[in-house]
Amino acid sequence: MAFEIVESSLLKVFKVRIPELFGLADHYYLSENSNLENSVGWGPKGLELRGKVRVTEQELERIEKFMAVAKYSIAINNCEHFANYVLHGINLSSQQNTWWKCLGAELVSLLQPVQSVGSNYHTFMGQQIANVLNENLRQAKIERANRERIEFWKSRGVDTK
Repeated sequence: MAFEIVESSLLKVFKVRIPELFGLADHYYLSENSNLENSVGWGPKGLELRGKVRVTEQELERIEKFMAVAKYSIAINNCEHFANYVLHGINLSSQQNTWWKCLGAELVSLLQPVQSVGSNYHTFMGQQIANVLNENLRQAKIERANRERIEFWKSRGVDTK
């Protein structure tokens, strides 16, 4: 899971119904297409980064700003607020304009535990650091296996270069 910086924005806002709430609330996320595999969103546990997401420097800056100051709230810092802020710089949600969406928001706020602002950044950075360390470990294992292969064949008089 990672961000890739691109010159111009490729992201669009998508939404899916939250099945547990029988259509009373939707989950909004950003992706190049409606596929959740390479998407970024916002939820009770903070940043929801799936796969590789291509963002502009400005979008990444907005993601980091949102994470640094926002604690998830169905009313003022929900997934739609996040998506609109990252793309347009406006913290806005239309879900609060209908009574059934407000009811869904109330249900969500009662059922979902929420991560703190400090935990948002800590969790995200921890995952990014883990990804880098795992990739470094993978590369080290490949290098070691290649050295062992070369030594094996060299000891038998075979030049592998």
